[in-house]
Amino acid sequence: MPADVAGVWREIVASNDLAGRVDRAALEAFATLVARMREARDRVAEEGLIVEDSRGRTVPHPALLVERQTAEQIRAWGDRFAPLVKPVRRRGYMADATASAIAGAKHLQDESGKKFAGAVAAAKTLAWLIDEAQRTSMDALMKASSTSGIVPSYLKVCAELQITPASVADAVGATGKGKPKSGGTGGRRGHLQAMQGGAVGVAGASTGA
Repeated sequence: MPADVAGVWREIVASNDLAGRVDRAALEAFATLVARMREARDRVAEEGLIVEDSRGRTVPHPALLVERQTAEQIRAWGDRFAPLVKPVRRRGYMADATASAIAGAKHLQDESGKKFAGAVAAAKTLAWLIDEAQRTSMDALMKASSTSGIVPSYLKVCAELQITPASVADAVGATGKGKPKSGGTGGRRGHLQAMQGGAVGVAGASTGA
């Protein structure tokens, strides 16, 4: 395999996590097209759009046709070897607080902590889902806090990881969607009930009742 084709091959495998499960013949054909298109593009960039033919006439650079044809063939492959685009999660109070708690838990950072990798991922995902529910509406957050919702699952995972869970009530206050009245006990009671998965607690935290 030519060096330029091999270089494209490695780029595609790295950007798509294809190692060990790829149609090698198809990937080589695609990588060859990309390499040829790049070569044609480089020649045009180096020699210019207009060149002289064998008769001394000025004509468009022949590599322009090669570049256009290979680009069309590459498009025909669709997104089969397109770089994998990983979704970017928006930051939120629950997600940030949970990540901080995990980072501060020494038993999750050493070699033995690898066995908790699945639970750590679950905790971060559940925290993000709670943030998304809170961003959507108070009704969505109340549903997430029901006994069969996301919050109880989040608390269970936090208990398994032996980390302090982030506060749903504080998450509501952090975004300004309902702040408990200062000096009152209702906010603290709502905080506790919300952490226990009670929808009433979330509503109390949002109204300061």
